[in-house]
Amino acid sequence: MFEFENIFALLFLFCLPLYIVLKKKGFLSKPSFYLSFSDWRGSSFSWKNPLYKISHLLTKVSFYLAFILVVLALGNPSLTRQEKVYTSSGTKILFVLDTSPSMAALDMAGVSRLELAKEIIAVVVSQMKGTAFGLVAMGSDALSLVSPTEDHRFFMDQLYQIEIGELGDGTAIGVGISAAMYHLGSSYTSSRCIVLLTDGENNGGFIHPLTATSLAAEENIVIHTIGLGTIGTVPIEYTDAQTGKKYSGYLESRFDDVLLGAIASESGGSYFRADSAALLKDALMQIVKEEEISQTYYMEEKKEYFYEKFLYSAFAFLVFAWIIKRFYLKEIL
Repeated sequence: MFEFENIFALLFLFCLPLYIVLKKKGFLSKPSFYLSFSDWRGSSFSWKNPLYKISHLLTKVSFYLAFILVVLALGNPSLTRQEKVYTSSGTKILFVLDTSPSMAALDMAGVSRLELAKEIIAVVVSQMKGTAFGLVAMGSDALSLVSPTEDHRFFMDQLYQIEIGELGDGTAIGVGISAAMYHLGSSYTSSRCIVLLTDGENNGGFIHPLTATSLAAEENIVIHTIGLGTIGTVPIEYTDAQTGKKYSGYLESRFDDVLLGAIASESGGSYFRADSAALLKDALMQIVKEEEISQTYYMEEKKEYFYEKFLYSAFAFLVFAWIIKRFYLKEIL
């Protein structure tokens, strides 16, 4: 709710119409002697250029607006809103995102698989307040980027920095799952899960995916798997993050459905195939809804004050009016 905490300060607004009336009546005018500048029997001086009249009007309006904004600032404007403050741990979801070169395939409505995955993940995360999200980038190796956190802005910042091929040209699914387990294994929340998004087969790493999966199952960590992209010949184009070299051509895309299904099944999760943005979003929304748990919270009132913004705006109008009067109208005051 928007309100003014010092409502009586707004009474100063009535000074403006009073000033205008007194000014027009001549009560506030300085003593002056009128001199007529004109040719013999000619017309007196006048502003023939309409821009001068408009500029003069703009300075008046700017001064009036500056006065109004200063008065509003004195009223201490504020916006009050209610926010949930959670007092119990919620679901912890850790994304393991494939960054191998095949994720640059342009078979998702002209967008690369990685870019689409980042966009859809960001949309889903933004809708799940109270849920902690983590992030692991996976290639020939795995890199933990974000431990499970409710700071969704930080999560988004790290998510958007992921690039194709920054961890090599392989897909080490077992290593990716193990890296995710490291951050979830010590968590005490009742709901923990890993969401593995990949578009290929396991072809790297020193840990077999099913070995990592069995360890996750022992820790009661659920793994959901998503096979991203289409099957067949697809166009691909990307710049290697390590060498800067550009690649383009075609890729024979395929999935190891058996392995991805086994990972999900053994850990109590689900396997999804997503060859479009809609299917990917549906899969992620289904996962987060399934893993969501009830949390206790209380409502906290938070206030945002705007007096500084009003004062800065008033100052800007005053500077604008001064510039016109001093440099265009050539007035001293």
